[in-house]
Amino acid sequence: MTAVKDSGRPYSSPLRDEQAARTRRAVLAAARELFLAQGYGATTLDQVASLAGVSKPTVFAAVGNKQTLLAAVRDVALAGDDEPVSVEERPAVQLIRAEPDPYRVVELLARHVTAVGRRYALLDDVVHGAAASGEPGLRELWETSEKQRLVAARRTVADLGRKGSLRDGLDPHSAADELWLLMAPSLYHRLVHVRKWSTRRFESWLAERLTRLLPPRPAPEAAS
Repeated sequence: MTAVKDSGRPYSSPLRDEQAARTRRAVLAAARELFLAQGYGATTLDQVASLAGVSKPTVFAAVGNKQTLLAAVRDVALAGDDEPVSVEERPAVQLIRAEPDPYRVVELLARHVTAVGRRYALLDDVVHGAAASGEPGLRELWETSEKQRLVAARRTVADLGRKGSLRDGLDPHSAADELWLLMAPSLYHRLVHVRKWSTRRFESWLAERLTRLLPPRPAPEAAS
């Protein structure tokens, strides 16, 4: 009898992969809905499983424990999808970094921050509340969010600095701190969700604030 040779490669089925992806999306959507409705502490994996229409072991298999669920829901809200693509590789970020006009850069950044706020601001409040519980993993998740935003702010300021487009007298460290603050999801939450600003008004306000990091716009050339 001829032995079947093991190729050493894991078996992969497109149908099975798609089913697993659908299950993961359902679990993440259910977790997000529950986290936003009742907070992290009150949400259980049994509730997530029930809302997603799967078993509790399936929740573990698809995503993980409750902390992992919150981290995954956070990542999807920040990125806009569950694709394994880094923030730096995202089209919106690539567009900002490639733009040569600093005034256009801040307009694109305001649009990007507004889009992230629309998806993530309410969840950011959940993550912050969860971190206050004292669980090290949750505190680390919140601190990671804050650090990642600071890294993004410093990178943007460095890009602007290389183009010679920071306001006179504004050092890069202070500029990065200001940008870190202006990019905070809590600003979107307070102005849009609490004070009922429209997203358009928020984006315009943010673009105007970000423009203050730059020198005054050059005066238009007089017509000859």
